[in-house]
Amino acid sequence: MNKPLVYIECQAYNHAGYIAKCLDGIVMQKTNFQFVAIVHDDASQDETPTIIAAYAEKYPDIIKPILSKENKYSQGILDDFMHEQCQDAKYVAICEGDDYWTDPYKLQQQIDILEADETLMLCCTDCSVVDNHGEILKPQRGGVVKNGITGRYNLRDFFRDNHQYPTLTVVYRNNHPSEVRMMIEQTKNQFLSDWTQWIILMTFGDAYFIDEVTGAYRINPTSVTHTVNRVARAKASVDICKKVADVLPEQYADIAADLRDTRWVWVSLIFAYRAEKRYLGMIGSIIMACIMCPGSLWRTVCRHKGRRNKV
Repeated sequence: MNKPLVYIECQAYNHAGYIAKCLDGIVMQKTNFQFVAIVHDDASQDETPTIIAAYAEKYPDIIKPILSKENKYSQGILDDFMHEQCQDAKYVAICEGDDYWTDPYKLQQQIDILEADETLMLCCTDCSVVDNHGEILKPQRGGVVKNGITGRYNLRDFFRDNHQYPTLTVVYRNNHPSEVRMMIEQTKNQFLSDWTQWIILMTFGDAYFIDEVTGAYRINPTSVTHTVNRVARAKASVDICKKVADVLPEQYADIAADLRDTRWVWVSLIFAYRAEKRYLGMIGSIIMACIMCPGSLWRTVCRHKGRRNKV
């Protein structure tokens, strides 16, 4: 068999209720190239490993299982581990175990675009949003790129218009691996590793957005994103943005300066405290925002309203 053109990263942990849907979306892909899915179970306590093993037996050319006995996420090595499994790929796609693809031509369409233009580093699409039971909350996520227009976007577009590339829809070109891995290591964080990865990739080339829904993002109440309180994430975002600023090339010095401007964190904290109904903290943040941003509080709110949505 020839070397697969695309490797799919699929991470699962206690996803027994979801993983079959995820794997169905992978094996149904219709392509003129070979692809494999590296399906890693991170020491689940439910039936997830059994389900993965069954799919691997049925689809041995596509599903390549890795069933860990010890949890790698708690050791802080999960991302590094998965990147190592896919290091030989020309392209890498991502679909976590509680999300799933709905379009059988998703990969083919994205790879056709990337193969036609070597200056593109990644390709993404829109997705629907479903709840924990698979019921559709939003038929289209929206807000992935400004005005949802299919086409090429660069890093300045990404920051200016607050792009939000759904992780389950992304396929990226796996070149400049050593530089990318070094930058990812420098920006490693608990909350926005996908956001920082898109930024790092786009320092080497542009992104292409397809205005089509090709998958479903699941709001899973047990995921890290939904179990860590908003205030903690808002505070952590300061460190994350500084790390990103430190790795941006010189031509993005203006963006780096904006990321290092910590005045906006008080605005983020106002919204975070309000969401958690911690009103004393909200009042304190309002006072600090007025002190840190005298005469410019509203401008700061408007300028950074997209950034708070990420954290």
